[in-house]
Parts: sequence; C-alpha cells; structure tokens
Amino acid sequence: MKLAIRRTYLGDRLCFPEVVEGRLVDVQAAYARMLETRGSHRDDAIPRSRREVAETLPALLQTDPDLGLVRAVHEWVQSAAGLGDLTEDCTWSAERATFGPPIGRPQTIWGMTANYPRDRQAPRTPRGLQGFLKAPSALAGPYDELRYPAISQRVDPELELAVVIGRRSRGLEQGTAMAAVAGYVALVDTGARDVSELDNNRMDRGKGCDTFAIVGPWFVTADEIPDPHALAVRFWVNGELRQDGSTSEMFHDIPEQLCWLTEALTLAPGDVVSTGTPPGVRSVVPTDRLRGEIEGLGVVENLVVAEQATPTTPSATGTPTTAVAMGASR
Repeated sequence: MKLAIRRTYLGDRLCFPEVVEGRLVDVQAAYARMLETRGSHRDDAIPRSRREVAETLPALLQTDPDLGLVRAVHEWVQSAAGLGDLTEDCTWSAERATFGPPIGRPQTIWGMTANYPRDRQAPRTPRGLQGFLKAPSALAGPYDELRYPAISQRVDPELELAVVIGRRSRGLEQGTAMAAVAGYVALVDTGARDVSELDNNRMDRGKGCDTFAIVGPWFVTADEIPDPHALAVRFWVNGELRQDGSTSEMFHDIPEQLCWLTEALTLAPGDVVSTGTPPGVRSVVPTDRLRGEIEGLGVVENLVVAEQATPTTPSATGTPTTAVAMGASR
C-alpha cells in the first residue's frame, strides 16, 4: 500500500496514489464514503472518519501500527473505483506541485553516514556506525525546489533509502528489529559541506537547511518491499547518471542500524532513519535538475534554486534582521 500527502486548502491530506488515474484518493473521505455504502448516514460517517483516521502518518502509526483500518479502506477503494461507488468528492487532482512529504512531521529524523563504500575499486573497509540528527524543518516534498542556501558554495544531494518506524522502539534486537519497520520512503539527504566545515565539522546546520530532506513521492508499506537490502538506487543530475548503486552495498544492514540507534534513544512511530547512500555523490549548482529513483519507491524530481540574502530589515523588536528571498520566481 502506498500513501501520499496532498497539499490542499484544507491542509495536508493523506491520500492513496495510483488507484484512480490522475487523481489522489483522500483517505478520510474514502472511509466516510465506505461507511455510507454500508448504511451509515453521511452526517455520521464524516465525523466518524475524522475520529478514526488520523491526518498524518506518524499519528496514524501511533494509533494503529499495522495500519489495519487504512488497509481496509484501501481495499474498498480499489474495488469501489471499478464499480463507480467512489464519488469525485473523495479525490483530489494530482499535480506534482501539490505533493508534500508523505511522512508528515516525525519527531526524529536520523541520517546514517559512511554506510556505503566511497570507491568500489578499493577494498571494502567498513567504518563504525555513525550518524546525525536532521532537522524536521528541512523536510520538502518530492517535486519541491531544492534551495541552495546563500551561506554555502558546496551543496551535495544524495539519494537514500529511508526506514519509517511503526512501533515505539528502544533496545531492539537483531533478529526482531525489522518488526519495528512500517515501511520505506526515498529521501534526498542534502548537505552543505562547507557550512559543516565552518562549524568544526558538526553536521547540524550543514545538513539541516530548508529543503535539505526531500521525501517521496509516497510512503510504501514494508510488505510491498520484500527485501529492502536489494533495491536499485539511481540519481541523475541534468540527465547525467551520478549514482547507480544498490542497497545491497550497505556496510551495516537495517537491523544493525536500528539496534545500534535504539541502544541510545527511543524511536517513535513515524520516525525516520535514512540508511546512507551509494557512491557517486557530487556537488550541484543552481538551475541543475535532479531526478532520483529507488526501486519500488517511486521518483523524485527537483530544480535547484539559489537562495539570496536580501537587505537588512528591522524586526518587530527593532533589531536588524536579514531576510532571505528565492533567486527564482516560484
């Protein structure tokens, strides 16, 4: 099952993609319609759907780690779409600009580093497990612009398989750790390496700039990805294939990463662990066009846009502040 986020005038809406051609099916609206077809009055079905189906993936997983109700709605939608029971008011148009990050607003986004070989020609020399926390404010949708910050001159995007946690987890064990995984997303983990170097090699700012965590186009449940350690990972810049690898190249597999991480902290439903990236990462510049694809998880496409500092303006407190403007119209 796949879940996407559609940005609307009602806020972000959790939707089923790829069921109705050219449309996204609103999960809450579809559930209300399902209840109607089974005898509920519309005035009862709508508030019930709002109560029983959370509006974000983390909230959904918090109440139902197996996504049982949403799976039942998805099965009904697949059947109803062919029978004409799915009315148009259950769907949204699917313009690319309307897609948001399907993972909502997780409490924790963790990125693994040095988990793949840098050079396939060199001997495999695994490094110890290591990583960093990534700011949730860095999240962006699968077709959003990648903003090139004015404070950097070296921006490196890299495509990664990311794990979405389904159950609150601490002290996971190797043999059972995968039971904590609800599903997967593609994540473009971007960093400003020169900013990190200025910050004594700390990654907080350099990895946390706005739009430096592009996610999507949808969340895919774990049952649809039989082996997450055998997925093709490909990333293009202006049509040039820069990363052409496989998750089989990981030094430390997903269970090992999760066990190591939960020795120290608790992962909550909806939290994200990005598992590292194959070799081939190189810097980009404004106007570059990016395309990333992970087998079974869909495609992201993004335009790199310069962010420029504007003249200093006074704040409400009278203290001078520097605003930021986009270098290209949106």
